[in-house]
Amino acid sequence: MKLAACVVLYNPDNDVFENILTYGNFVDNLIVVDNSLIKNDYLIDKLKNSFETKLIYIDNNDNLGIATALNQACDKAIELQFKWILTMDQDSAFENFEHYKKCLESIKEIPNVALLAANTDKEGYSIVDKNDVNCSYRDDKFAVITSANIINLEYFEILGKFNDKLFIDMVDYDYCIKINIKKLKILYFPKVFVEHKLGEVHLRTNIFTRRKRYKTEHNAQRAYYIARNYLYIAKNYGKYFPKEMGMLHILNVVFIHDVTKILIYETDKLNKLRAKIIGLYHFLINKYGRYKLN
Repeated sequence: MKLAACVVLYNPDNDVFENILTYGNFVDNLIVVDNSLIKNDYLIDKLKNSFETKLIYIDNNDNLGIATALNQACDKAIELQFKWILTMDQDSAFENFEHYKKCLESIKEIPNVALLAANTDKEGYSIVDKNDVNCSYRDDKFAVITSANIINLEYFEILGKFNDKLFIDMVDYDYCIKINIKKLKILYFPKVFVEHKLGEVHLRTNIFTRRKRYKTEHNAQRAYYIARNYLYIAKNYGKYFPKEMGMLHILNVVFIHDVTKILIYETDKLNKLRAKIIGLYHFLINKYGRYKLN
């Protein structure tokens, strides 16, 4: 079965090449969309030399956001008559990509499959058998992150593509929710393992108990997008899925849970709280797209 892959670059370091090698040699075309403000010419030259005619390089000369980059890659794959495309973050790498391809082959007769997803949280990784070719899957995932998805391009335009107005954050949830609304399927393969970096992990001290814990956190710029876009999702999809995406639930996540975590554990507290307030304001005045905090 023909398979394209895409990876979105943003100011990458040289180590990204090793991540791409974990899947790039096993696909028919590798589409690299470069959103970098600082080009890594060494990496680009290395990709061109390694993948030659298999490589399609799209240079945006700016950061156009993850949604636009994914749409560019999917449109190119459709132009090349692919049915399936793998979507990858630059900091993601597979443990066993050939297994994933076998799983894709195994589900080709299952109807209404819009998306395949891999295990990015390494649940069960400690007991994985690298020689295990079991392609068992679950279909109970409401939403998955974009990295390591295999997207069925036959449904891509029907679903309305990735939402450019969100720019970054919740782009994956927006797409998955549209899959759920259309009663299509997300198949999750727990034995396909992916190394994925989600935010920055730091050892932080609780300001009250003084206990130290490793916490995942985002910078102020991301805090802005998360607040604004979570609220967008609640407004537009909460009526369909009140438990997962209702406004009260989202307000609790963004302005109680997240703010509490910022106050107790994180640094740069004032800028992150300010970013969330700006995100709320922009949601209220319907301002979307790219926004740079001062």
